[in-house]
Amino acid sequence: MDRLYNWWVSGHEVDHPAGFDPILVLDVFEHAYMVDYGTSERSEYVKAFFANLNWKVVEQRFDESKARRVASRFAI
Repeated sequence: MDRLYNWWVSGHEVDHPAGFDPILVLDVFEHAYMVDYGTSERSEYVKAFFANLNWKVVEQRFDESKARRVASRFAI
């Protein structure tokens, strides 16, 4: 299965999906950006995050995740 899922976690300790293999994670809770951007500049933090992504690394993580899933189907 070559699928990507967007998963929103609304709490720090709940809604975490079991068995998922995250390839890209963005923390938008205030603690992640308030020191550098202030409490009202989350959008600037998100823009900076995406401007600095290395999409080759994200693609590599996706490919590695697919390979692990295929290998696990054949595990004894």
